[in-house]
Amino acid sequence: MPKRATKQRSAIEASFENASRPLSPNEVLELAKKTVPNLGIATVYRALNDLVEDGSLRVVELPGQVSRYEKGDLGHHHHFHCTRCDKVFDLDGCLLRKDLNLPKGFEVEEHDITLTGRCSRCS
Repeated sequence: MPKRATKQRSAIEASFENASRPLSPNEVLELAKKTVPNLGIATVYRALNDLVEDGSLRVVELPGQVSRYEKGDLGHHHHFHCTRCDKVFDLDGCLLRKDLNLPKGFEVEEHDITLTGRCSRCS
């Protein structure tokens, strides 16, 4: 059953439309509070879980980092994590080369690639 549309949920969903990059729960809270000032982090987490469950969002996992979330309809792509501002950005396309020289019998089924460094604002 679809969740009922609320001002809070609409503000959370709009955060992803406006940001165009993976967001942490705290980043979602900060952006959505511009529309709904009294929004709480528990509401953000509930909405994120619901949106992941219905496929509207998907989780972006980075080792040693809090989970980020991004729109669920994005095609295959990779990420860039800025070590200074801690933001995560989408990278278009796939960085995986076809000629990986895998050992005999190995077959790649899926992969995640995250580059780390400094974004243009932090360089």
